[in-house]
Amino acid sequence: MTRARVLRLLFVVLVAVFFNACSFFPARHFPARHFPLSSVSVEAQNVVAQQQWQLSYEKKLYSLQVIIERTPIDWQWIMLNNLGQRLATARVIGTELNIQYQQSHPANALVAELLEAVEFSYWPIRDLQNSAKSGWTFTESKMRRDIYFSGILRASVNYESENLWQGRLSYENKKRNFQLLIESQLVN
Repeated sequence: MTRARVLRLLFVVLVAVFFNACSFFPARHFPARHFPLSSVSVEAQNVVAQQQWQLSYEKKLYSLQVIIERTPIDWQWIMLNNLGQRLATARVIGTELNIQYQQSHPANALVAELLEAVEFSYWPIRDLQNSAKSGWTFTESKMRRDIYFSGILRASVNYESENLWQGRLSYENKKRNFQLLIESQLVN
């Protein structure tokens, strides 16, 4: 076998491995141990919100823009970098989740937890309790929500405004050790 053929064969194998790995990319970021995302909601209103996120993760601060569109049958989440370039898009229809990654970014490693943060912070507590598999519990006071899994505090949300979609909140994920400061503004 000539050297050129060996190199061509090696190139074909590498390309096949690369495309095979890419086809599994979304699944690695949302394993079954996460909260089961759902589009079902007791709120029948459509919501479109533009948000500014400050993500503190691994001793670094990332500025992100997020657009959330929720209807009675589905919801979509779009994450952009500080230049407005799309990083990732997630869509939930029923309980089916589809995630697409458009660009590489450190926040992509947290997409599963960021999607949970959206539901944990903005969905009515009744929806969370109805969607939860065993082990998940939620407590809520006037301006705070705590999320537990198997009795261990997993995340906390502190609200600065009573209108969830029109104000600020801070979110802390205890398991993956990241914090979010979210400023939300309704577009519709």
